[in-house]
Amino acid sequence: MAQSRSDITKKALIDTAFQLFAVKGFAATSTREIATTAKTNIASITYHFGSKAGLRMACAQTIVDRFSKIRTNPEALDVPDIIKSAETSFEAMILRQAYVFLQLEEAEAMISFLFREAHEKGEVFDHIYENFFRTMFEFLLSHWADSIGISAQEAQSEANRLLVFSMIGQVAYFRVGQPVVAKHMKWQGYSETEALAVLTILQSNIRTIINAHRNAS
Repeated sequence: MAQSRSDITKKALIDTAFQLFAVKGFAATSTREIATTAKTNIASITYHFGSKAGLRMACAQTIVDRFSKIRTNPEALDVPDIIKSAETSFEAMILRQAYVFLQLEEAEAMISFLFREAHEKGEVFDHIYENFFRTMFEFLLSHWADSIGISAQEAQSEANRLLVFSMIGQVAYFRVGQPVVAKHMKWQGYSETEALAVLTILQSNIRTIINAHRNAS
């Protein structure tokens, strides 16, 4: 269904805000610059979001909505066969998240925005943490427990939580460190071919870690 003019304007403002807030920061970005870059007027920011702060929070909610679908509606995502052939639900979740991070066109601006907000430790980051990160982490932890055959209580140990963070960290590095990876590998970016190469390595690492801890449990 075709988007209305109002929806198109709203999306343009959010996309622009992601880019400008990520590069310049919230305080250094003016509403005039946002409106001009989005090819609309300042009044549209007030109309759709109430204020520049409201637009900032809308960016946060966009991250929550976009990435929460990986957990709440995984079947809606068209993924390569390597994810469909995952041996465990934990592996499938990590690889699905990695694929979205690597292939999503807006991911770079979203991640840059997220890291800046995390550094500032304000209400915007708290919103993303409470509504996405905390829920997603607990979800992954439960699948980690199932994958290695331990109880939900055992999964809450410091060692297990750090193990899950370490695997999330691998995914995060390939997104945040994309310029370094691409330059060293002589890639132009993450095309489908390069993304599959990364997923193959991640899959091998995940299976090795799962097997090591499954045998030890």
